[in-house]
Amino acid sequence: MALKNVRKKQVTWSGTLTWELKDRAGVPISVFSEFCRKLTGLAYATQLRYTTVVARFIDYLYEVEVLGGPPVSRAVLNKAIDHYLALLRSGENISLSVGEGANACYAEGDQASELALRNVAKRLGIEPLSSGSWDNTLAPLNMFLRVCAMLEQEAKEIAVLKGGIDASLVNAAEWDYRPLLQAVDGISAFSVEEVWHLKHSTMLGGVIRFRGNKLTRPKGLKQSSRQKSQVDVDSLDFPEDYFPALLQSTTSWRDRALWTLLLASGIRRSEALNLRWCDVDFAAREVYVLDPNQQRYGRLVPTDVRQLRFKGRSVSQTYMRLPYRNWFFEYLSRYRREEYRLPMDGNDFVFQYLFATYHGRPLHKATDETLNDSFKSAVKRARIPGPAINRNYVWTAHSLRHAYARHMLNDFNVPGQERPGLSEVDVQALLGQKHIGSTRKYAKPHASRLREKLLAHDHQYIQGIVSLPGQTPQLKNAN
Repeated sequence: MALKNVRKKQVTWSGTLTWELKDRAGVPISVFSEFCRKLTGLAYATQLRYTTVVARFIDYLYEVEVLGGPPVSRAVLNKAIDHYLALLRSGENISLSVGEGANACYAEGDQASELALRNVAKRLGIEPLSSGSWDNTLAPLNMFLRVCAMLEQEAKEIAVLKGGIDASLVNAAEWDYRPLLQAVDGISAFSVEEVWHLKHSTMLGGVIRFRGNKLTRPKGLKQSSRQKSQVDVDSLDFPEDYFPALLQSTTSWRDRALWTLLLASGIRRSEALNLRWCDVDFAAREVYVLDPNQQRYGRLVPTDVRQLRFKGRSVSQTYMRLPYRNWFFEYLSRYRREEYRLPMDGNDFVFQYLFATYHGRPLHKATDETLNDSFKSAVKRARIPGPAINRNYVWTAHSLRHAYARHMLNDFNVPGQERPGLSEVDVQALLGQKHIGSTRKYAKPHASRLREKLLAHDHQYIQGIVSLPGQTPQLKNAN
């Protein structure tokens, strides 16, 4: 989902990578910069997620003209925030009516607001959040509003000390900040950046205080069809018959290599994106994954071999199943020859951005949404149907890990073994998971296995090979 009214850019501040957000006029939004500085020390992925969520929120406030236009009342601001949460819940299907169907009715002005909000959702590409995404969306929003509350007092002090604004006007802003913001516009002592800082801090700073609580999940969240389904028919593994069609719909050798690696080895996408060229052995056709806890299959590799080959790093070997192993190395070779570019910063990551602006930058710096959208777009282009419980479901890249686990449990042929399939413990080692319960969420037995066992039992009973305890009761003569 691209930003429409603001522009986000990664910058360096005091030797640390951070982000900057500029408005339509190119003026940096200082409250966003301060928010980014508060994230220092958190994992890069967390910082990226938090800054993305807040940038979209600010973009929305500009779109509905709460920011960037004449000052609005605190009631209007709070309503806009409530509407944003409703948009995150329903997207373009947002409804402000009371009741449903023929009984639906609107408060004055709500019907027009509903139509306007649907257009906002369409223009900004706002889609409903999954139930599991609310916590890591509300957390950065609430943190941002707390930062604004802290900056609000600072902004008021600047207004008095530097701008010479009457202190009574500043104190009155606790209840109505519009007169203060109008006064700020007429102070020549302020730069454009300072004016925007005063306005944003003052408007957003009192949100949590005047709402009385932090932002929470809206009521009426709908479960997905997958959440409503029975656990025993919940199918999360990508349908492998459609995998060639998926590859045909990709736009780069890089994506073909990445997605084939996930299906071939079952490693996590984050692990794949962290691969360096020294982790890939073209001669032996093997891939090694950094695994400090040695939970993966590679824990069986002798320590001296690991240390010699990988310069002392604790790594784990992966098992790549055929034919995808061969496909992966073919695609990886094409990617390295035709698309890969030596990075300016000297990094050794295998997978990198391909478009001009960021070509050579590690792909692990991309947001989850960007990576997910790339995979989902390919699924849609290939017209791959979802599972039987929901044919409209769009597969994610994580389903390739599920497909690997399910195949290894049910269909992997082991020489000398009567039935195909590895044990759960074996699959757990291959996936690099700490708890067997986690493995069972991925490696599920095929329903046909249970049916085969039940039919086999009935067959043996009919043939007299097995017997049941007790005697068949004799029926009395009805006459």
